Amino acid sequence: MKITFEGKTIQEILDQVRSLIALELAGPPVVTPVPETTAPEATVPEAIAPVDKPVEKPVEKPKARTPKQLENDERLRERALAKQAEKKAAKVAKAPAPEPKPVPPPATAESLGLDPAEVVKVRQKTIEDLQSAYANGFQKEVFELLSRFGNGAKSFRELPPESFVPIREAIDNGALT
Repeated sequence: MKITFEGKTIQEILDQVRSLIALELAGPPVVTPVPETTAPEATVPEAIAPVDKPVEKPVEKPKARTPKQLENDERLRERALAKQAEKKAAKVAKAPAPEPKPVPPPATAESLGLDPAEVVKVRQKTIEDLQSAYANGFQKEVFELLSRFGNGAKSFRELPPESFVPIREAIDNGALT
């Protein structure tokens, strides 16, 4: 049996020792019998039951890893990730490539059946409308029109002249209201 005492001063520990000795000299404690109940007895599973023999070799705590071991672990992780990437690349290489969709030729003023002078007028009118809409708080709608009809353009300068025709039609149909 092992008994430990804790205290801030030696006097507290001596008091604890004296009280333990006094309990031992007083004799065994008086136990009053508990009336039996009709509840079934609880059984302790063997996994939880105490062991009769003490363990000969205590369980060792895991040792702290050295920097060299940590480096080795990191290298192993990198190798595993590289192997996973190679496997993914091999799967992608084995998979058949999707067939590219045919890209329609870009619209020109001639293909739209418009006079180049008319395209310039449409462009200027459209830019004026887009600028005023932007200034009046319709920034989201302006950027939507530019990205949808201007192949993701962010400004008017990036737009080809032919893309102003569908933007103008969208504005006329109420895209900015």
